[in-house]
Amino acid sequence: MSKERRSSNDRRTKDEQAAPELLQEVRALRRELAQRRDGIQEENTRYRAVVDNVVDGIITIDEAGRIESFNPAAARIFGYAANEVIGNNVSMLMPSPYHEGHDDYLAQYRKTGEAKVIGVGREVTGRRRDGSTFPMDLSVGEFVEDGRRRFTGVVRDITKRKQLEEQLLQAQKMESVGQLAGGVAHDFNNQLGIILFDVDMLLGNVDEPEIREDLQKVRKTVLRAADLTRQLLVFSRRQRMKPQALDLNEHLHELRKMMARLLGEDVEIRLELADAQCTIEADPGNLDQVLINLCVNARDAMPDGGILRIATENVLISEEDCRRTGRGAPGHFCRLSVADDGNGMDEAVRARIFEPFFTTKEMGKGTGLGLAVVYGIIEGHEGWLAVDSEPGQGTRFQIYLPRHGKGPDEVKEEGIPEDGESGNGERILLIEDDPDLRDRMTRILQKNHYAVSPCQDLATAAREYQKGAFDLILSDVVLPDGRGPDFCFPLLDDEPALRLIILTGYTDGRVDWEEVRRRGCPVLRKPIGIADLLEHVQAQLESR
Repeated sequence: MSKERRSSNDRRTKDEQAAPELLQEVRALRRELAQRRDGIQEENTRYRAVVDNVVDGIITIDEAGRIESFNPAAARIFGYAANEVIGNNVSMLMPSPYHEGHDDYLAQYRKTGEAKVIGVGREVTGRRRDGSTFPMDLSVGEFVEDGRRRFTGVVRDITKRKQLEEQLLQAQKMESVGQLAGGVAHDFNNQLGIILFDVDMLLGNVDEPEIREDLQKVRKTVLRAADLTRQLLVFSRRQRMKPQALDLNEHLHELRKMMARLLGEDVEIRLELADAQCTIEADPGNLDQVLINLCVNARDAMPDGGILRIATENVLISEEDCRRTGRGAPGHFCRLSVADDGNGMDEAVRARIFEPFFTTKEMGKGTGLGLAVVYGIIEGHEGWLAVDSEPGQGTRFQIYLPRHGKGPDEVKEEGIPEDGESGNGERILLIEDDPDLRDRMTRILQKNHYAVSPCQDLATAAREYQKGAFDLILSDVVLPDGRGPDFCFPLLDDEPALRLIILTGYTDGRVDWEEVRRRGCPVLRKPIGIADLLEHVQAQLESR
């Protein structure tokens, strides 16, 4: 065999021996490629599953600003389907002036590399398909693929968060107003109390009809001023509920002037009141809050002005009425109606108007709490509401409140007691920080044969209490070194026969009023008259 043939045969033998090894390598390479391809497909599937199911919108654009991907969350946020935006400029999702300036910004970035939006957590404004705008958080990242620069934006609709922030801000404002109103009410009611005591003392010593008539006018003026303070506390929600017999017709007449100033000249208020007395048992401050909320809503529903009708009527609700309407209870009720001829509401809005934080007003012009508060107040008075409204036909709220057995005219009128008729030497610890008011209360009580230890603060009261037994404590709520009830409750626990009367110019939210009620302690709201003070003192001492 020639040398060349032997060499050729040797190579063939080697190739034949190498072929299976090469084939195995090829097969192994194919398997690796297949595994990589499967891995890539699996990664793509995982990526797509994440992108398609996150709550945030994810949008990818190229360096010219054209949208390349648009996940389902972005579709929900902006109102566009993916096929409506892919290939279009991302500026279609932006309101002016960002819409017009976006292309220039991208061109500047490509030229200089200076970015203003690359990064996390920037608040911007988005534009939905219907043209409405909304606040959103935007985070932008940059990456390079196939040698081309791309950007991915992650957007989150923060409309609800902004609304909650507005509601929190409104609540904080109301709290600040409440603190201011409380301080003003405390000092102002003390001054009114001084005047009221002086007038009552003069009435007890003057017999001339003309002078007594003038003094009675002064007394009524003081009580009207106290009512203005109470209305201020209604706005700040610092008025404790204190139900009393109330003639609804008379109360509406008194409230009308304030409502006219509040609603403005464009709204005409018409009172259509029942001929008969319409008496309920209600807290005047809470009732004012109900009326103010309803009337302000009516004004807002009549931007060009209109007529606001407030009506009262005595009605008898039967069991059949309750079954037919599905609400209320049978019995005698006073029906208070507040009706406007404004925009009205459709069925969907009517169904939600009493929900907390639901409002149809634009952001910053309503907290959505007004009607929820109205609903709660009426429920607390064992009443209920009905609403009639149609778009363009106005709105009428009807409030049903149980009639009270006695009218205000049957409640005993406050008189001026004769000197010396009340006390018999009982010891009273008086805690009041206003020196003039404290002096007058001391003189009145001593004149009626009570032994009084006046104190300007709790530290002085503690020292006086250690000196001897007391039968009654008369304490203001807000004092320079603490709160009267917090000081008095432990004393009541140690001395079961000890009695307590609380004096207050406004409701302090840090006092446990439920505990006050449970202990049966009377709460006298300043300003108070002499007869009212002595009547409660005598009643508490007799209950020992």
